[in-house]
Amino acid sequence: MVMQHQQHQHRSHIPEKLRNTLSRLHQIINQKKILRGSLVYMKNTCGKKNCKCYRGEPHLSLYIRKSQNGKPKMKLVPKTKWDEVKEMNRRYKEILTLLNEISDHEWEHIKD
Repeated sequence: MVMQHQQHQHRSHIPEKLRNTLSRLHQIINQKKILRGSLVYMKNTCGKKNCKCYRGEPHLSLYIRKSQNGKPKMKLVPKTKWDEVKEMNRRYKEILTLLNEISDHEWEHIKD
């Protein structure tokens, strides 16, 4: 009981906005699927003479791009995974935003 009371007291000293930010960060991390990178749409042609791309309507492809050890990497995302990859990437970007909010809060509360 004492431990619960101490935890409750400790939490009450955290401003509500920061508590909400920490809670949201925890929720996203628990979903486990996150993906760092930039989404890049490219138009390309396959070269088949009976294809629409041959007549000027190129195929739309989605790639995920990131830098790893200073080297750029790109991967083609299969159309069946577009929605999943976009959602994982959105979560990653939201995590960055939340981490910046937490850092900004701590920055403002550094004592001289």
